[in-house]
Amino acid sequence: ATPELPGIENMGAVDYYNVMPHVFKNTKVNLNITLRSIQTGIPLRCFDIMGAGGFLLTNYQADMFDFFVQGEDFDYFDGKEDLLTKTEYYLSHEKERKEMAENAHEKVKREHTYLNRLDFMMEAAGI
Repeated sequence: ATPELPGIENMGAVDYYNVMPHVFKNTKVNLNITLRSIQTGIPLRCFDIMGAGGFLLTNYQADMFDFFVQGEDFDYFDGKEDLLTKTEYYLSHEKERKEMAENAHEKVKREHTYLNRLDFMMEAAGI
């Protein structure tokens, strides 16, 4: 139980490899809330969600825009009220939410494999 969040049922921890992808795929709105101390980069959780075919609503991370399109692959929120407004919006716009999740999933499968990321890092290092 999560008494400080009425209406929310905390289901506890899930296995990262075997259960979490299923949870992300079948959750209508998956949230990524990055620690404030993390200023750059795309959180692994974002890739976990999109790679599993789930819809991602994240706090603003500038690096997301280097690889993904807001409103096409994911959306972001800017503060508590925006988070609540967008969550309500996407819960009531299933077709748009599912299309964005599918777009992101296809992009991750196509452009963000381990081989693609390794090639990118090696190229950036001049190797």
